[in-house]
Amino acid sequence: MSAGVSRRRLGQIAGLTSAATLASACGIGEAPPAERALPYTGGNPWGVNTFLHKEVEFWKKDLSLQMIRDAGIGWIKQQFPWEEIEQPRKGQYWDTKYSQATWTKFDELVALAEQHNLRVIARLDRPPAWARSDQEHHSRPPDDFDDFGDFVATTVDRYRGRVEYFQIWNEPNLGAEWTGRVDPAAYADLLRIAHTRAKEANPNAVVLCAPLAINLEQGPLNLNELDYLGLLYAAGAQPYFDIMLANAYGMDRPPSEPASTDTLNFQRVRLLHEVMARHGDGEKAVWFNEYGWNASPPTLPPEQLIWRRVTDQQQAEWTVEGVLHARREWPWVGAIMIWYFRQVGDITPAQSEYYFRMVEPDFTPRPVYFTVKRAATAQRGW
Repeated sequence: MSAGVSRRRLGQIAGLTSAATLASACGIGEAPPAERALPYTGGNPWGVNTFLHKEVEFWKKDLSLQMIRDAGIGWIKQQFPWEEIEQPRKGQYWDTKYSQATWTKFDELVALAEQHNLRVIARLDRPPAWARSDQEHHSRPPDDFDDFGDFVATTVDRYRGRVEYFQIWNEPNLGAEWTGRVDPAAYADLLRIAHTRAKEANPNAVVLCAPLAINLEQGPLNLNELDYLGLLYAAGAQPYFDIMLANAYGMDRPPSEPASTDTLNFQRVRLLHEVMARHGDGEKAVWFNEYGWNASPPTLPPEQLIWRRVTDQQQAEWTVEGVLHARREWPWVGAIMIWYFRQVGDITPAQSEYYFRMVEPDFTPRPVYFTVKRAATAQRGW
């Protein structure tokens, strides 16, 4: 499909009356955004995860960001995979397949985000083959944490004044994202090195602690995020992150359901903040790294429903209700990254993760896109 056809189709879709119906059901008003007192909690809270580094065609990247901005969203969280950038060996940044600098597509993404007035959170992880002895698992940490520190410093310096928010790793409380077993003290060390090098490269850089996967496990392969965060503090991590990232999946529960230590739901993020408060970090901002509800169809078998299942209308309404609740009730919450805008083809409709999307692969908006657009654009001053 050409860019012109997609843009015309988007214009036609935007007129659907179902958007207004769903938005009205959410009780969206047009009150101005309230002032936020804590650092990193003000401004536009609406964000979304993107996978633009996997896109080949420029027009798809451009249209994605146009639709995101048109929806009133102000942030994108975008992966900058270390393994794609610093290769084929340490200190080299050359794509032998396309005979160009590996930075090229990431420079393009940053420039496009600027053109669409979107702020970028750069996720930094995924070590290259030369940096890890474990060649099978790309999500494992590097053998030498200082190599990662060098990459962080290089990236922060390259985008000084353009990208200033950096996520350091992803879900280290899952063994699959670490060495097969969790090790909070080791991640605290990686975070310390990354924070130090980022601030050396740009004192204005903002370091975000890796988000922790919500779960109820007790280790050693996986550890629930509440206990893991407590161990991070015990390991001395407090000075080495400016913002805490949290995953806030609603599962099949409404956003109004209260938090409980034995329940996975949206309000569970409040328990994470209570851990922070017990360690003297109650006034540090929490941003939502991955947020949302999964609208898998009834045809998917129960064993695939990792995030459980809600209807399209519940997904649309609860996504907005959760953001409004967080901004109304939790003064420590900042930006909220919906999971996710659009897949680029590596996740299929046979997988439950496919059904988080805000728009289809052909850019047809889902109901959740319309309710978010209605809510986010109703707020003036963002």
